[in-house]
Amino acid sequence: MGLWRRSGARAGWIAAAPGRPDRILLGAVLVLLAWGLLMVYSSSSALGIVSHRGNDLFYLQSQLARAALGLVILLGLACLDIRYLSQRVAWTVWAVALIVIGVLVIPSGPGVEVHGATRWLPIGSSLVQPAEFARVALMICLAGLLSGSRERLGTWRGMLPPVGVVLLTAGLIAIQPHLSLALLTAASGLLLVFLAGGSLWRLGVISGGGLALTSLVMRGYHQGRLASFMEMVQEFLGRGGSDPAYQVKQSIIGVGSGGLAGLGLGKGMQKNFFLPDAHTDFILSIITEELGLLGLVGLLLLTGIIVARIFLIGRRATSSFAGLLAYGIGIQVILASLLHAAVCLGWAPTTGVPYPLVSFGGSALVANLTGLGLVLAVSRRGTPFGREGAYGGPLLMNEPQFGRTSR
Repeated sequence: MGLWRRSGARAGWIAAAPGRPDRILLGAVLVLLAWGLLMVYSSSSALGIVSHRGNDLFYLQSQLARAALGLVILLGLACLDIRYLSQRVAWTVWAVALIVIGVLVIPSGPGVEVHGATRWLPIGSSLVQPAEFARVALMICLAGLLSGSRERLGTWRGMLPPVGVVLLTAGLIAIQPHLSLALLTAASGLLLVFLAGGSLWRLGVISGGGLALTSLVMRGYHQGRLASFMEMVQEFLGRGGSDPAYQVKQSIIGVGSGGLAGLGLGKGMQKNFFLPDAHTDFILSIITEELGLLGLVGLLLLTGIIVARIFLIGRRATSSFAGLLAYGIGIQVILASLLHAAVCLGWAPTTGVPYPLVSFGGSALVANLTGLGLVLAVSRRGTPFGREGAYGGPLLMNEPQFGRTSR
């Protein structure tokens, strides 16, 4: 029979679409997820032994549970008729997400504060990070908003609603504070507005204003991370007198010691309490240390396949909403991957952004699988390869001028 066999006409939101989800994307996602689980165990086993009474599987077990939940959501969303989402619940999904992250910034509210940041909401025995789901909800809302207003994006009046939605979402995330995720959310949202036809110079003006405002709300530990990064740069240039940021320095040592083929899976040294947060913020360093340059290239290639496939699905989409939604999820995946890699290689300040589907972190993992499930739903209604979809967007499309709209 097959899970996605043609099922004829169906009522309601379960997909009446006759097609199957994109198998290449689904396969690549499953491979990257399995690789991530393997590296979570390799990078966290020593920490589990010390922190959880000799249980070297503690972090792997936790990540497996979240991965199972995420896969259930992914497969469920892959059966969704994407038209139902665009017509009925895009704004509702975003509004609910906004309310939840807004609750976190209320003084003495239900949010849990860890290391000076109130980013987590207790649900049972687990802590959930609503901001990760808010960035996915933002893409759903933006896709719905932009698909109905593309002709007005060349004016200030037309730009204000989508940009306002982006800045409001990113602003609430920044207040928690979670500056790195706020910047990632804002960048992905503004890029999607541009790809839908938004004016580049207007977006530049807005982005400049947003960065200026962000500098005013930066908390002490954000300033400290930036100062540590600049200190490290000064030392590498021979102009500093003190040690660079310890975490980034250990990450670079791990990357450099991997060589071409690495030290061997499970044989890395940095995870043995030399590199803090090795299983989360710096898992790419452990991958490169244990699997070498070949492992790093393989990881980036696999991520590239996923992103390229997402963009191709967006190109083949049969509606503007579906195409924009696929592009938005793809943008978030590639930005998070590049930012994580830049931090691990010492090219950017420490941010705390996990590598999609690989780093330990339940909220980010489930949120990413949710977004990819929506892309699989889009792929079910896409046109066959060799034909163009109905979405006339500028990315990989037939429009002669990138990022421009007709007046």
